[in-house]
Amino acid sequence: MGKTKEFLEELEMRDDYDYQYKKWLESDEFVEYVNMEIDKTRLQYSEQDIMDATRYASTHITLDPNEIGKQVYDMLFSEKIEEYLSLYVIR
Repeated sequence: MGKTKEFLEELEMRDDYDYQYKKWLESDEFVEYVNMEIDKTRLQYSEQDIMDATRYASTHITLDPNEIGKQVYDMLFSEKIEEYLSLYVIR
């Protein structure tokens, strides 16, 4: 009888733990926790890094925006900024 009682108490504690965990997953605290963890994975660049990347992009695009169109130029500009940040800024 003692083993059965221990088993039932253990099962009850596990059910309570599962219930509490499920409630936590549905809570605002869980959302906040996940958002904080995601923020930790994002790269953080300084203002100087962004300025350097912008300068890099403007000097490394040799095409005139009028020749290729604003949309294509903007895309190239963004790519050059990303290139600079991924190659030259180590975090």
